[in-house]
Amino acid sequence: MNQQHPSARIAQRYGGGSTWGRNAFLGIGAIIVAALIGWFVWAVWLHSHPKVGSSMESWELQGPNAVKVTVDVHIYDAAAHPTCTLLAYAEDHSTVGEHSFTPISGRQVITVRTEREATSIDWRGCVAKGQRDPQ
Repeated sequence: MNQQHPSARIAQRYGGGSTWGRNAFLGIGAIIVAALIGWFVWAVWLHSHPKVGSSMESWELQGPNAVKVTVDVHIYDAAAHPTCTLLAYAEDHSTVGEHSFTPISGRQVITVRTEREATSIDWRGCVAKGQRDPQ
C-alpha cells in the first residue's frame, strides 16, 4: 500500500495551488499595506505640525457695542500669512459682530465692534496658506 502525505494526496486530487497567483496576491497586498502606512504617517505628521495654532483666552464686554477678546497665537511657519476669525453672538443666537485679522505671534487683544450687546464669542481660529482647518 502506498502511503502518501495528506497534502500530496490533496494536491493530487484537487491540483496544486498556483505559486504565481499566490505571489501576485501577496505582492499586491504588500503594496496596498505600504501605501496605507505611508498615508497614515503623512496624515499624522501634517496634523501634528500646523503652520499656526491659536486659542482664545478670554473675552470681556466693553459696552453694548464692543467686545474685548484676548487671544494667543503661535505662528510656526513665517511664510504662512495666517488669518484669524471670531464671531460675536447676541442672546437670540444671531451674529452681531464678526472680525477677521492677520495676527502676530503671541498674545494680543482685539476689540470687536458689535451691532448690539454680545452674549457669547465663537473663536473660529486661524487658518494659514495650505492649511484647511482652523487651528
